[in-house]
Amino acid sequence: MKSLNLYVLLSFLVIYISCTPNSDEIEEPETEIIVETSKQILENLSIPSDFNFETERNVTLTINDATPYVKYEIFAYSTNYSSEEENISEALNNLLYSGKPSNGSIVHVFSLSTVYNKVYISRKDGLEYSSEIIDIINNEIDFNISNSSKSSRKTNESYKTNDNGCVECEDNFFLNGDFENGPSLPKTFIITSENNVEGWSTTATDSKIELWNSGFNGVPAQNGTYFAELNANKNAALYQRICTSPGAEISWSVWHRGRAGTDKAVVRIGENLATATTEVTMITDNTAWKKYSGTYKVPEGQIDTYFLFEAVSTAGSISVGNFIDNVVITETVAGDCTEVVNKIFYPTKFAVSTIAFEDLWPYSGDYDFNDLIISYNIETFLNAQNKVTQVDFNYKVESIGAGYTNGFGVELEGVSPSLISSVTGMNLTEGIITNNSNGTEQNQPNAVIIFFDNAQENENLFNTISVIFSEPITTETLGTAPFNPFLIVNKDRLTEIHLPNKPTTYFPTTTTIDDLPTVKDADGNFKTPEGLPWAINVTGDFSAPKESTVITDAYNYFADWATTGGSTYSDWYQDKSGYRNNKNLKN
Repeated sequence: MKSLNLYVLLSFLVIYISCTPNSDEIEEPETEIIVETSKQILENLSIPSDFNFETERNVTLTINDATPYVKYEIFAYSTNYSSEEENISEALNNLLYSGKPSNGSIVHVFSLSTVYNKVYISRKDGLEYSSEIIDIINNEIDFNISNSSKSSRKTNESYKTNDNGCVECEDNFFLNGDFENGPSLPKTFIITSENNVEGWSTTATDSKIELWNSGFNGVPAQNGTYFAELNANKNAALYQRICTSPGAEISWSVWHRGRAGTDKAVVRIGENLATATTEVTMITDNTAWKKYSGTYKVPEGQIDTYFLFEAVSTAGSISVGNFIDNVVITETVAGDCTEVVNKIFYPTKFAVSTIAFEDLWPYSGDYDFNDLIISYNIETFLNAQNKVTQVDFNYKVESIGAGYTNGFGVELEGVSPSLISSVTGMNLTEGIITNNSNGTEQNQPNAVIIFFDNAQENENLFNTISVIFSEPITTETLGTAPFNPFLIVNKDRLTEIHLPNKPTTYFPTTTTIDDLPTVKDADGNFKTPEGLPWAINVTGDFSAPKESTVITDAYNYFADWATTGGSTYSDWYQDKSGYRNNKNLKN
C-alpha cells in the first residue's frame, strides 16, 4: 500500500512540473492589460463638455444685522445622520466663517463643497445665542435679522467706524457711570427694570436694578444725585459690555460702600460674563465711600469687553448691600482696531482639500492621479471691515508617484503683486524661480507664489505659506479657493499643468513661438479631447491610487460623477461603504 501511494505521488509531481512554465515562457504581467483596459474605459466615458471636474462651487453669504457686537459662525451642514442633533454636532467641526458685521452687514463669496446644500448659522449677542439651519438656494446664503433694541440702547455712542471702516472705541464710552440717566426717583429708592437704566444690565434673574436717591437713610451719593445697590432682590452683578480694541489699555475706577455694615464685592473684567476674571476685591464698611481702581489691557482678538461689579456677601440680608457709584472707564492707550477679527476657512476649519496631478501633459498619462498629491487648508484673515489682510496656505505633500522633479505654485488671478507686502514659507532650491523682494514671482502681472520647486524635498512635511497684504483688499479682489494652482513639470518653468479651464501664468514676450506648445495647453482648457483633466481638486481627504491604477479602479463612483456632470455622487471621493477599493489605494 505504501508503494502504491508513493507511485501516485511521484506521478502527480511529474505532471505538475511538466505543466509549469519556465521563466522564459512567462508573459508580461496581466496588470498591464488590465490597466490599459481600464484606461480605455475611462477615455470612452461620455463626459459633458462643460464639466470641469469641480468638487466645489462659489457661494455668496449675505448677512444683514445692525446689532452692535453681534458675532456669527457659519458651518457647513449635512444630513449624514438620522437625527438633527447628530448632524449639528458634525456641523460644528465644519466652520466656514467666523466674524462680525461691518456697518451692519457681512457679504462674502467663498468656495463650498458641492456635498453641502445647507448651512448651520450660530449667532451670538452677548450671552444670548441663537441658531438656524437654512438652505443654500441658487448658491446664495441670505440671513437677515432686525436690530436688537436693547443692545443698541445699551451701547449708545460707545463706538464709531472710521473712514477705513475699522471700528474704533471712543474715550469715556462707558455709559451712565453715575446712574443719573434713568427714571426719576422719589426721595427714597426705586427697583426698576434694567431696560429703564441707560447702559446697565444685571445678572439677576428678575432683571431688576435698585437705585437710591442721595440722602435716603442717611447715605449720600458719591457723585450727583443717584447711586445703585448691587443687590436689588437677589445677590447679583451690574455690568456693561463696551467696545474695545485689541491691545488697548483701559483705566477704570469705582466707588463702593457697605449698607448695613461691611459688604464685599468684586470687579471682574473679560470677554464674557463666564470668563471675566477678578481684578480687585472690594471690602468696605458703611461709614464712607471708598474708591477702587486699576488698569486692564484688552487681549488679542477681543473687541468687546464686559465690566462687572458683582456682590459677594453683605452684612445684612441677600437683598441688602453693596452700593456703587461714579464708575469711570477710560481708554488711556489706544488699541489696534485693524487687528484680525474675522476668518474664512477652506474647505472648512478642520478639514483639508486635496489637489492631484498627472504630469505627462500633453500626453494622457495613466490616470492614477498620484504624480503629485498635495493636501491643504486655506485660512483667510479679515479685519473689522471684513477685508483680507492675510492668507495662510497650510499644506502637506502626500504622495509623489512621478520620476520627475516637479514644483508647485498658486496664482492669485485678481491680485497685483504690488498689493502683497510679503510671502514666507517657500522652499526653492533648484534655481528656476526668480522672485520679487516681496516673495512673488518676477515678471508676472498677477501675484504668483511658488511653494516649492522640488517635491521630493517636501514630501510628508507640513508647511505654511503666509501671504501678507500691504493694504486690506476685498474678498472679491482676492477671488475664491482653490485660486489657480499649478504644477511645474520637471524643473521646466515653461511647462505648467493646471486645473481644467484655468489659464497658465504669464510668460515674457521673448518666448518664441516654438516654445508655445509647452507654455499653454493646445485647446486652452487643460482637458484631453475626451474631456479628461490632468489635475483634479477634491474638497476632502483623497487617498492616492496605487501606481498605474486608473482612478476608476480605486473610486467606484468617479465615472458616475463625471458622466453626469457632477449631479450624482458628488461625494465619490469620501470613505463611505462601497465607495473605495482600498486594495487599489496607497494607504
